[in-house]
Amino acid sequence: MTKRQNQEERSRQTQARVTQATIECILEKGIRATSTVDVARLAGVSRGALVHHYPSKTLLMQAALEDLLSREVESVREMAVKVKAGELNFDNLLKALHEHFKGDLYMVTLEYLTNARTDPDIMRVLVPLAANFNDSLEQIWEQLVASANHTSHQNRVALNATLCMMRGMGAQSIWRDDPELYRDMLLFWKETLLELGFSASDAKRSEPV
Repeated sequence: MTKRQNQEERSRQTQARVTQATIECILEKGIRATSTVDVARLAGVSRGALVHHYPSKTLLMQAALEDLLSREVESVREMAVKVKAGELNFDNLLKALHEHFKGDLYMVTLEYLTNARTDPDIMRVLVPLAANFNDSLEQIWEQLVASANHTSHQNRVALNATLCMMRGMGAQSIWRDDPELYRDMLLFWKETLLELGFSASDAKRSEPV
């Protein structure tokens, strides 16, 4: 490896530590309370090194959001591989989505969503990456529930209704810790989708979500 390649690799490692530290700070403190000093300390780099890569807090927040949503898209790609391999069925997809939307990464995403409403810079980064995430999920959904009984538009509506419910439960879990209620809601929604004909060929009603 050449000296330049070594420098590039160190630079990538520094950027990865910084963006991860940013995400962790946002999870703990929120976007507005997170400072570049906090991030540099947690990442184990000097503030000068941080500013070299990200000259402003806005650029830092954008980079962390891009990293976060890129991970989300990658997680969906992994789901797609499992679908093709027959390792992910309808029930398991709903379970995976529920876990996703109650996890730490989603809580960080909520911070960005609330800030994007009034911050056009964050909105510009959020929109294309979030659209990519949704598009990837739609492709998986189509593979699982493809049927002559429904159009692509109907499949898309069913998926987005599912995502809206998952996101709502994730947001509600911030103040309401009620796993039994969420389990029953997921079971109700799965049964509703099955009754409407949205299911994979091997979907079973016997196993609660």
